[in-house]
Amino acid sequence: MSAGLSASSAAELARAAFRRLAALRLPPTPENYSRVWAELERGGAVHPPGEPASLAAQHPPAAGEGAAAAPWQRLWEQAVQLALQPPAAGPALRQRAAQLLAAAHAPQAAGEPQSMLAGNRRLWQDWRQLRVEEQLAVDRMLELFGAIVGHLDQVFGGESAIAAEFVELRQAAARPLDPARIDAARSLIEPWLRRQAALQRSALEARSTSREVVGQVLRGLDSFLGQNRAFSTSLQQDLQRLQGGLEAEQLAQLAQALLQRGTDLHRSSEDFATRLEQAQQQAEQALQRIHSLESELQAASRQLLEDPLTGALNRRGLDAAFARDSAQAAQATRPFSVALLDLDHFKQVNDSYGHDFGDEALRGLVQVARKLVRPGDSIARMGGEEFMVLFPDSDAVSAQRAVERLLQGFRNRRMLVRSTGQRVELSFSAGVAEFQPGEDFSCLYRRADTALRQAKEGGRQRVCVAPAQPALADVAGAA
Repeated sequence: MSAGLSASSAAELARAAFRRLAALRLPPTPENYSRVWAELERGGAVHPPGEPASLAAQHPPAAGEGAAAAPWQRLWEQAVQLALQPPAAGPALRQRAAQLLAAAHAPQAAGEPQSMLAGNRRLWQDWRQLRVEEQLAVDRMLELFGAIVGHLDQVFGGESAIAAEFVELRQAAARPLDPARIDAARSLIEPWLRRQAALQRSALEARSTSREVVGQVLRGLDSFLGQNRAFSTSLQQDLQRLQGGLEAEQLAQLAQALLQRGTDLHRSSEDFATRLEQAQQQAEQALQRIHSLESELQAASRQLLEDPLTGALNRRGLDAAFARDSAQAAQATRPFSVALLDLDHFKQVNDSYGHDFGDEALRGLVQVARKLVRPGDSIARMGGEEFMVLFPDSDAVSAQRAVERLLQGFRNRRMLVRSTGQRVELSFSAGVAEFQPGEDFSCLYRRADTALRQAKEGGRQRVCVAPAQPALADVAGAA
């Protein structure tokens, strides 16, 4: 460093050196700092390690600046080029950016710095306006998407097997947008859409078959009735001939004709009956195809909601059931409670009797629960040995009594160890919490989990109830 520099000049040169390091994206090591300082003292251009000095000729200085401004110009050019790449900007902005970059290197640019600055400012203002308009379009698209999902949820709301799809779609549209959550929703909804399309195609085929069957029946009936009319007309004519008197040979011929026409009519009746039977079979086959596809759709959707080991709801199914029950509770102002269950000493059970027995214990708890809770109640596996039971139309006291009956039933079951024939009594601890208006799932879960921990600390094999808390709306109003 030069010893002739004043303190203010040295400070300014130091700040310039740090700015240059940042512009060149060089680490602020002593070696880089010393090299940049020396170049700035000489007034020359600084190049990153490994970059040829001839590169400066490819990026001449901007108007009104010295050679030392070339790295800043390169950074500006890179910012313009990167920010205006598709799909960040439309073709009009990209063309203007290209013109602005070309103008920066034109010979006349040195005499028009204000024009260059104004063009740069207008470009970025338009770019920011484009971003604002695109964000507004995204917001409106999300609103439209939410309205469509809400409408479809109302149309298909009675089909609990597809409730998870709508829960995932609503979560995918929630702010902030999460690509992973959107991908999860897409992976869930796309198979359902494909199955719906297959069901729609089958329904169209069935309707086409039905139209064809009805047409065949009508054509056959028309033909059969036409033959009946012809037979009736011929019969009337034969009766008139009989009244006029006929010879024996004529009577024989008439009898032969009557017999033939009767035979033809009988054969036509049999053909018509056969066509009716075939038409009925085709109609039944079309209906069976529809019912088969509907059953497959329901079964596949249920598999998405169920825990494969126990048959209880999985987390996705729990989310759908909670969304349904909590919404109904809020709309009807009726109580709604949940219970969090955890098998006691489950690790010791697995260590003592094996994991197969542990799996049987988990399945056994679900089986007992399904027998003892109401049809409208739901049981879901949270993971491991933890379960949650949803009790719509039940306050905390009623839910506590139901869980205590479940605990007693599970203990009385005494699970069988198949390898030894031993019967083992198992139990669980539980925490109950009553839903509060405006409460989300995570808050309700935390309160039930706190009550569960209290039951464990109190000796296990018991049910504790979380204290009621003020409604969230009341808390907000008081604040």
